[in-house]
Amino acid sequence: MALAVGDIVYKSTGTRTGVISEPSQVDNIANELSEMDELLNLAEDYIGEYIWGNYTIIILPPSFPMGGMENPLLTFASPTIIVGDKSQVYVATHEMAHSWTGNTVTCQNWENFWLNEGWTVFIERKVSAVKYGGDFALVEAQLGNTSLAGDISAFGPTNSYSSLHPVLGNDNPDNSFSEVPYEKGFQLLTYLESLVGDEMFQQFAQYYIKMNFL
Repeated sequence: MALAVGDIVYKSTGTRTGVISEPSQVDNIANELSEMDELLNLAEDYIGEYIWGNYTIIILPPSFPMGGMENPLLTFASPTIIVGDKSQVYVATHEMAHSWTGNTVTCQNWENFWLNEGWTVFIERKVSAVKYGGDFALVEAQLGNTSLAGDISAFGPTNSYSSLHPVLGNDNPDNSFSEVPYEKGFQLLTYLESLVGDEMFQQFAQYYIKMNFL
């Protein structure tokens, strides 16, 4: 359960989406995230029915340590995504995609964390490709690969933390956190998609969500 307490107000950004923030900031934030309804519809078109009713993002104080956290019904997000030119809206798309992979269907343990993040990056970039064009999504993937390469180099290529299934043992799971589950997970799914084709893989993705949720 996630709670937000303070001098906060809600403002709708569409038929199923809205934002929460301090009153002095809510209009600016709603304008920055005005496309959330469209993004939610695009995600739903790809992966299947959105089951959570309304989707709401709360913009938290600067002390919030994450870009976003995908609590069901109320995504917590950093004010760093509100930059004035909508260039960080992809963070909202990512957290929105977690409504399916992370909230509806989730990993069993931290050693399978890529099932949350790899799938979510994959869906996020499917939305980006429709919204902004295929080349935009490819640039996102290239930048992600650069970050992935840096993390693998830091861990070492033979370290299990560089793999999709880190062996944690008694270690704190946070010590294994990196771009690996995000980007290597995305790359695995993209590779599998290349083997069977876009349409068949989309059917599989929708089946994966539906069957694991039932």
